Amino acid sequence: MTAPLYPLREPPHRVLVTTSSTAAGINSPASATSSPAWGRPVAVLALGSFAMGTDSFVLAGILPQIAHGLRISTGAAGQTITAFALAYGLTAPFLAALTSRLPRKPLLVVALALFVLANLASAAAPDLPLLLTARVVAGLGAALYTPNASAAAAALAGPAARGRALSMILGGLTVGTVFGVPVGTAIGQHLSWEAGLVFVAAVGALALLGVLVVLPGLPIPPAVPLARRFAVLANRRVVAMVAFMLLASGGSIMVYTYTATVLGQIAHIHGTGLAAALLAWGVGGVFGSFGSGWLTDRLGAARTLTVAIALLIVTLAALTVCTSMVLVIVVMVLNGAAGWALATPNNHRLTALALTLPSVVISFNSSGIYLGQALGAALGGILVDHGITARALCLTGVAVALAAAAVHAVISRPAPGS
Repeated sequence: MTAPLYPLREPPHRVLVTTSSTAAGINSPASATSSPAWGRPVAVLALGSFAMGTDSFVLAGILPQIAHGLRISTGAAGQTITAFALAYGLTAPFLAALTSRLPRKPLLVVALALFVLANLASAAAPDLPLLLTARVVAGLGAALYTPNASAAAAALAGPAARGRALSMILGGLTVGTVFGVPVGTAIGQHLSWEAGLVFVAAVGALALLGVLVVLPGLPIPPAVPLARRFAVLANRRVVAMVAFMLLASGGSIMVYTYTATVLGQIAHIHGTGLAAALLAWGVGGVFGSFGSGWLTDRLGAARTLTVAIALLIVTLAALTVCTSMVLVIVVMVLNGAAGWALATPNNHRLTALALTLPSVVISFNSSGIYLGQALGAALGGILVDHGITARALCLTGVAVALAAAAVHAVISRPAPGS
């Protein structure tokens, strides 16, 4: 769930930012400049985030095809998801700092070009080492693009429309998960896994063309030094909250990565049925990502997180007994909602701890999400290769999610109003 990447609900005097906003400058003076026609360029940026959202999750639906095509195990194929997520999670904060003084439009062009070429290279990879290398490069492109696209959207729209602009970037990621993943999965299953990745590259190329033609020049935001970024980790509560996100994301993605194996073994669902289940997960993610903001406003961040992590645990366990398509669809909707509902309230309480550097603490939350995905996919792959059953894999995901719940339980209550 990546990716997942979600909007915050904050008091009117504070800045609206997103999980993906790892670049400095969303709350900078430079972002106060608003274009009267910001809708078109932001829509183009959202198309790029659609490609990123699709790429983050599409491989889960075509792992058996990748394994068969490259003559490797399903667990080894799953490490392609680990490579992408690990590259994103480890490099995003550093890339944001290293590129903070570069012009935004050329930076977005380079990021999209890198992403497109990496997906084409992934499709052409003849063996696992080259495929893993290409997935790392794709992760670097996504880590460079997504935060800068959010910062650019905020700068284009200005304070009055910043929330709508950022929600469009989020919407691209969400729609990529809801529609892009099933489409890419269907293409990968009915044509070839390579064709699924070419589809992702084609969408990225379309976004690249749009950025070149539509996006205007943008001011360079003030830089936040790397040392200042990492100084927030001196706060133990920040570390605990990021650790919670890492564990929760890991438990969720461990099972999601091997959805084809889990549903194939337990419910004998393949092909079109698998694409429908992934669509259901994505639809649930839409309700979870947007609904969690509503719940956070009404219940508070801590209670919303309690509900979300509890639902994640229950649905991961429920997958072990789902033997019909109807039950699978219901559980996948709820599981997607739970996974995507975690980041918004966690961002909310994180920003309460660092009011002057909201985008920085959110960048670490984003890294926690992607590192959790990397570790979850890696551990799941090891277990699958060692013959673990689908039901046991789901229960392992439950155990990791329970560890996240334990961390959540020991985190002291957020400050009043968070």
